[in-house]
Amino acid sequence: MIRPKFLSEGDTIAVTAPSAGVSEQVDVIRFNNARSNLERRGYHVRFTPNVFSDMDGDRSSPAEQRAKELDSVLADPDVRYVVSAKGGDFLNEIFEFTDLSSISDDPKWVQGYSDNTDILMGITTAFDIMSVYCGNFGDYGMEPWHRSIQENMEFLEGRRSEQSSFDMYEDMFKDRVTGLEPIDGDLPVFWRSEGEVSFEGIALGGCLDKLALMVGTARDRVRDFVERYRDEGIVWYMERFAGDRETEIKDLRSMMDNGWFEHVSGFVFGRPMFYDGDDYEDAVRSVLSDLHVPIVFDADVGHKAPRMTLINGARMKVHVRDGKGRISYPGFTEEY
Repeated sequence: MIRPKFLSEGDTIAVTAPSAGVSEQVDVIRFNNARSNLERRGYHVRFTPNVFSDMDGDRSSPAEQRAKELDSVLADPDVRYVVSAKGGDFLNEIFEFTDLSSISDDPKWVQGYSDNTDILMGITTAFDIMSVYCGNFGDYGMEPWHRSIQENMEFLEGRRSEQSSFDMYEDMFKDRVTGLEPIDGDLPVFWRSEGEVSFEGIALGGCLDKLALMVGTARDRVRDFVERYRDEGIVWYMERFAGDRETEIKDLRSMMDNGWFEHVSGFVFGRPMFYDGDDYEDAVRSVLSDLHVPIVFDADVGHKAPRMTLINGARMKVHVRDGKGRISYPGFTEEY
């Protein structure tokens, strides 16, 4: 597994929009503040042309342009970290024009979440390069930074290898007024599991809505990946944006039937954003319980901030006790 070089002062961070772009004034303010925050930290920040573009409310630009701008920063030797502008619904359109191989000659950190699951999974499963499921670029524009944001940068800088669950989470999206709003903790965080659990393996996952759409496509290399790392085992983390019991069962069953959950050592599920019903845990267990591995629910993963830094391809240890969770990446910061 290839771990990209850790960030250091003077490195260039590139922001691109392979899914939706940014056009609302409060978002532009947030992005400009994010750039200022990272520049004060010693980095150069570069935006591709489509970041502040909105083609139709759902896409920053045509698919070919989105693919071209993504490939340009993946291949640029001056860029050490690529972070997505936003999520959305139509990122998968770019795969008609790119196979992401531009990163293979110059591995670098790539981060995003939600619709960006497609890119991260492709980079890790096809090229054995670590990738990061965490916030999109706008998170760096909040004031003040939440602990999750500070720790996210510490992971990328090679100064952190573990993270503990947070105290409060934001239950729903909040309207922005200034553009600089911090995370508004509404409810207490409580990771749910059947007693105290510990497990470890190679981390892999993302937004379940997007993962399910990858199954069986030309870019589905998951079965080969889990076979390559069968001796280490796989820790799957997932989070649902929108769905119901039927959707949850069908998606998980499709993934399992296609061999995605072979050699799994445990599952970590985030808090569903929009789920029709109160039977989420039961729906998940109806598919996965026969695997006889630990299953954790309501973790700090995905759309309901704050978000932990989940590193695809890294060896991850998970420990949950009394509603508190901890993840660690043994050997992550070591030189090799």
